[in-house]
Amino acid sequence: MKRRIKRIGALGACCLLLAGLAGCSPSPAAVTVDGSQADAAELAFYLEYNRLNLAAEQGDETGEYDEETTQMVKQQALEQIVTAEIVLAKCKEFDLKLTDDEKDQLKENKKELIESHGGKAGYLAYLNENAMADRVYDKFQTNALYYDKLYDYLVGPGGEYDFTDVELRQFFADHYAQVQYIRFSMTDMEGDPLDQAEGRRAMERAQQVMAQAQAPGADFTQLVESYNDDPYMSDNPGGIIVAASQCAASPQFAELFQLSENQIGGVYTGIDGYYVVKRLPVGAAYFDENQDSILQEARDGKFNQLLDQWKAEAEVKTTGVFDKMTLSNLWDYVK
Repeated sequence: MKRRIKRIGALGACCLLLAGLAGCSPSPAAVTVDGSQADAAELAFYLEYNRLNLAAEQGDETGEYDEETTQMVKQQALEQIVTAEIVLAKCKEFDLKLTDDEKDQLKENKKELIESHGGKAGYLAYLNENAMADRVYDKFQTNALYYDKLYDYLVGPGGEYDFTDVELRQFFADHYAQVQYIRFSMTDMEGDPLDQAEGRRAMERAQQVMAQAQAPGADFTQLVESYNDDPYMSDNPGGIIVAASQCAASPQFAELFQLSENQIGGVYTGIDGYYVVKRLPVGAAYFDENQDSILQEARDGKFNQLLDQWKAEAEVKTTGVFDKMTLSNLWDYVK
């Protein structure tokens, strides 16, 4: 099963309109990507999707957002729309089309959804509750298939950018490392942040241990046992495997791949403490035992790289509708 970039970010495909349901209501263009238009109803859906995610993260359902937050959510929506249109454009370029079976399955899925809501009226009400017009629903569903087609065509087995055994081993060498670390927590036993003086002392202890670790003949494993306060590292004293893709979310490992094997680095500031880090070589057995997941990581990375390149090259324009739409008035455009 592919690990994809966020599914919502990949949405965008040809509009599969089904007879007998709400037709295409006039909706002005909000965004154009190389001339292809995404209308206001699409933008409204993406805005509401991201607003709900933000509310869940912050635990705030007041619905009141300042200008900075509004602009952040709008940029997220714009990024998703651009990705969606790029996926569609590339499928068209590579002549990737839905099969009859796939089209029939989309129709069947939609029919079942309508029936589950008691008919057309209930279905449309359900969509409206989720800031989604009927044609946006169709586009949402078809893009999942187009995304898979583009992925498989480019980086799937036999794809233009698929990895040979040699290439995959090189990817593994460049993007995986084993690491030992010593953490000095920024929080107390109750999980509350240390005060300024305690935080300063934690940093001083980390610097002192860093100096010990870099001394000739130092036993890093023994230092981990003596000073580390992270139970996960204590339970894995020989080290853990880290992929480069994980480092963006783990700032203490941001410079890990700049270290040579058996080199010690630090003091790095993580989200939960100060870190002294040692990079270790990864045993060959790990590649053999985890080749499938490594291949998936490599394919995902290459596919995202291609998408990022195409997005950077695309001509993206927003309209006055984009400028006017907010997290409060987006419902006026769900039609």
